[in-house]
Amino acid sequence: MIKLAIFMLLFFPLILFAQTGKIVGTVTDARTGEPLIGANVTIEGTLLGTATDIDGNLLILNVGPGTYGLRTTYIGYQDQVIENIRASVNLTTEVNFQLREEVLESDAIVIVAERPLINKNVTNSIAIISAEDIEHLPLRSVRSIVSQQAGIVNQGGDLYIRGSRLDEVAFYMDGVLVNEMVFGGATTWAINNAIEEIQIQVGGYSAEYGGANGGIISTHSKVGGENYHINVELVTDNFADLGEEYLGGYFYGQSEHVLTFSGPVIPSYKNLKFFVAANNLFYRSLPQFYLGIDEKGVYDPTLAASGQADTFDIYYPEGYRVNSHQNTYNIQGNLIWDLNPITLRFNGSYRYSEGRNGADIKWYNSRDRAGMNQGETITAGLKFTHVLSGRSFYDVSVTYFDDFDIPRMDPIFKHNITAYGDSIENSKVGTLLEGDSEMPIEFQAYGHSFKSRVQPYYYYRKQRQNSWRIAANFLYQLGKHNEIKIGGDYNTYEIRRYENNGPDFIAGLARSVADRDPRDIYTYLNNYGYDLYGNRIDDGIQAPKYPVFAGLYIQDKLEFSDLIVNAGLRFDYFFTDDEEFVNPHNIKFDENDIVDPSAIRDLDAFTRLSPRLGFSFPVTEKTVFHAQYGKFYQQSRLRDIYKSYDEASDAVKGGGGVGYGIKPERTTQYEIGFRQQLGHSFAFDLTAFYKDIKDQIRMRPIYAAPEANHGLYYAYVNGDFETVKGIEIKVDLRRTSRVAGSFDYTFSDAQGTGSKSWNIYRVGGEATGEIEFLQQIAPVSFNQTHRGSMILDYRFAPNDGGPILQRMGLNMLFQFTSGFNYTRVEDYWNWPRPLESLNFSTTPWTYRLDMKLDKSFMVGPVDVNLYLWVTNVLNTQNVVQVFNTSSDAYDDGFLATATGQTRADGYARFGEDKKALFEKLYRTMTYNPANFGTPRQIRLGLRLDY
Repeated sequence: MIKLAIFMLLFFPLILFAQTGKIVGTVTDARTGEPLIGANVTIEGTLLGTATDIDGNLLILNVGPGTYGLRTTYIGYQDQVIENIRASVNLTTEVNFQLREEVLESDAIVIVAERPLINKNVTNSIAIISAEDIEHLPLRSVRSIVSQQAGIVNQGGDLYIRGSRLDEVAFYMDGVLVNEMVFGGATTWAINNAIEEIQIQVGGYSAEYGGANGGIISTHSKVGGENYHINVELVTDNFADLGEEYLGGYFYGQSEHVLTFSGPVIPSYKNLKFFVAANNLFYRSLPQFYLGIDEKGVYDPTLAASGQADTFDIYYPEGYRVNSHQNTYNIQGNLIWDLNPITLRFNGSYRYSEGRNGADIKWYNSRDRAGMNQGETITAGLKFTHVLSGRSFYDVSVTYFDDFDIPRMDPIFKHNITAYGDSIENSKVGTLLEGDSEMPIEFQAYGHSFKSRVQPYYYYRKQRQNSWRIAANFLYQLGKHNEIKIGGDYNTYEIRRYENNGPDFIAGLARSVADRDPRDIYTYLNNYGYDLYGNRIDDGIQAPKYPVFAGLYIQDKLEFSDLIVNAGLRFDYFFTDDEEFVNPHNIKFDENDIVDPSAIRDLDAFTRLSPRLGFSFPVTEKTVFHAQYGKFYQQSRLRDIYKSYDEASDAVKGGGGVGYGIKPERTTQYEIGFRQQLGHSFAFDLTAFYKDIKDQIRMRPIYAAPEANHGLYYAYVNGDFETVKGIEIKVDLRRTSRVAGSFDYTFSDAQGTGSKSWNIYRVGGEATGEIEFLQQIAPVSFNQTHRGSMILDYRFAPNDGGPILQRMGLNMLFQFTSGFNYTRVEDYWNWPRPLESLNFSTTPWTYRLDMKLDKSFMVGPVDVNLYLWVTNVLNTQNVVQVFNTSSDAYDDGFLATATGQTRADGYARFGEDKKALFEKLYRTMTYNPANFGTPRQIRLGLRLDY
């Protein structure tokens, strides 16, 4: 590994991926069609430009994402400017000039180009959302914007691409990988107003991309221009009291404030430019359909006879959640110094988030100590680009990523976990415990426990991951048709984790640790990089994890008028800094009953080679066929691999899950389709895809050898597989008669042997003692057969519609989805027993309509935009998940069973009102607002541009 690291550092110092596109085209005489040799073509507002070759061809490399104007000058011909040219990352944009001979001196001819509906150079499925698109949408987050694209499923805020699991998606922000490596998903998101474009690749990406078997979601920021620009935006629903009902919805205390500022650092020096954006996002209560309750003098009549009944009030408001809020601050920006032919770019971001997780009904009497969360993310990147000639350049990049996440802790004691169960420390803040590590006795009524008084939040978890990435990329345009790229990346991580499911026991532990081994008392801990009490450590058996992932690639893109070929080969290196058992069926323990070091060995690194091949066949300018094939490798989420020695020992002895010899997952993808433009304003893309995913992680029982001193336990191993097939349809309508629109639809079928690594299907139960562990092909739980969204934008242009209607627009987004798969089961208290084939049933279809009505006008030099934004206009209570026992989102069905009726009848002898209260409490306590989608929310917005 050391030799590989030295080799990578010396010869392939990382790529923030190219982050640039390419502009090609021709300059010809408008009358004769002859090529004009040596014509100057420049991108306005930049130092980028070129001169045409002997055939009149132009080529400009290293063009950042954005909308530009291109100017052409040639002696004896009138200057020509083509505006509204869109450049995108890793794509080729074609622009052709036809110059007229100049008879008299005159101004340049300005042409506003229409963006092409079809890009013939694209060989895979890719979606690009520009800043202009984002501005009009009734959406405010990258996650929700991305969710509207074909091939992407949003389940509870988690994104799944073409049937791949959550951790198989890579998230980039200005080239920095911001993935949560332990669990999967993204740790931070770009500010909406800072985004120049979002690029989504759902399959078939080229060889320069590694570490993502499902897809890639990358955001690219705006950059500073030659003039100063300030943008301020305010959006809120805080025009009424929190929880007040209005038009069938509630006010949730949500607001966002955004500021962007850009321009030259020195007014007279245009080659050094900056862009900075900052926002504050706050909400008091997460918008959900909350069920309330208000009952006075509650007591359990079955306990009253023995004098043990508690009498208390239960109150929880309907429509919003108490003691819940989230406050997030973001700042991101970049600084670009153009020293032609060298460009330096620094970009960075900082996110700080703090909030309360919210009290539920059970916690209501202790809501002041509802769980707290904190998070902090820092990204930084420095990129050096050197243009060697008009046909070649290279870049070298170094990036740093640091994420510190504390999703749960007590809001008063916070990181002082020794105080959580300390009766003396609690008494100082007005919290009375029964004794050290003894929480207050809870109220009991109708089979439920309620917090009787304030008590600490007894859970603590924190995690820190940071990484350094070094990469390089070299691009050479060989002739007109051949683009060659080579590069590599080296990524090193430091990962720490501390998860304590019972910090209230720490107080008792701290007083007895001198007499007993802490592990004899304390078995609720998973820690590496932190000691027993959450203090940072750097060595020993609980040292941090230091995985390394690296890759090299070569890619060749051939671009002809009737054929585009994108062929590449990637080499990947995976080192997880993990161990495996020497004999998983007979694990030895030391005198402290911890896995003996002799029973484990280091896990070797894995290397993989993956070919990628994409084709595009432009039959005409309006008809393009495309096809793609590729192999992809990725290390699975690290949560399945990493466990502390203590937790691994407990897992082996107690039957829990522990990782064993996990190797990278592998995916083979196929894709074929065609794009067709009909007329001037309409185009569609029809794509069929197939994916074969193997070596996914699953939990599997490991049976002990006869001589082992432990029994059956579970291990995370490579073993699940999945096949995904489907069809995607994308339709685009260029603005015509004030109307523009798009339609995205996906039909897919994702079948596999497991939906998540921790899925394990049991048949049998405690009563019989017979357990069978199933591995069979079934729809995965995040499979959605049908998913679609339609966007219609009706907009008046300047000087159109009169003084009232000009620059007014209405954007409407309609989403429809079929349900998710689940398995109907019975048994409410033990292991669930399937009543049907795995994931045979589906939740109901969902429908949602969002809208944004806006009006722009000038006030002096300031451009003002006012808007009304309504989510879920019809306030549809969409069911997104159900209770497996009842197939119902409101009721788990227990009360309808014989056992449930027996318990209810036990209260009926005290009066029908007591039976009714028992049933009401049961339904209220089991109600889950996460079973439903977002309710109606009304917000007002104001944007100022100067």
